[in-house]
Amino acid sequence: MSIAIPSGLVQNGTGIPQVCTRHGEAASVGKPVKFWSKPPIWSYFLIILGALPFLIVTLILRKEVRAQAWPFCPQCEKTHKNRLITGIALIALLPLSFVVASGAGDTGALLTLLGLVAAFAGLLVLARGAYRMLPGGFASRDGSTVDFPKAHPQFVTAAHAAYAQAAQQYAAWQAGQHAPYAQPTVGYQPPQQ
Repeated sequence: MSIAIPSGLVQNGTGIPQVCTRHGEAASVGKPVKFWSKPPIWSYFLIILGALPFLIVTLILRKEVRAQAWPFCPQCEKTHKNRLITGIALIALLPLSFVVASGAGDTGALLTLLGLVAAFAGLLVLARGAYRMLPGGFASRDGSTVDFPKAHPQFVTAAHAAYAQAAQQYAAWQAGQHAPYAQPTVGYQPPQQ
């Protein structure tokens, strides 16, 4: 299921249910998360000109929505820790491959290449295990919502309930406000100068 939560509710925390986005389980911890917008499709054609033009356009057009405490379940925490350990272990193979390659003779270049490939794979595993990536959400192009295209159905139900509760709180607050141009009450005397 998919859902789009208004960014204002994500930033102040009122529209965030205490349910995991991926698994639909009760949250055990809240971590700060940044949701970024996807780059426009046309920006990928800039890779032909080099990585720098693509990076510049992506950074300029990127919208960011920050959640102060996004909910994660124990299963997400375990995934994060496993990917962190795996990524660091793969990156640690790079210096080890240099040491082994120095005494390996003819196969040294191959070992160094394998170490580089393992380190690159480690970086990818680390990126996929970051708390920013685990919820599977991204900001819309205009930054008005945070979209979750593969949200768990229990998260979607809880998000709708959190949105309704936030709307009720706002309506109650708004009803308690004074009218901006209210009629003066009987017996009111304006201050004398």
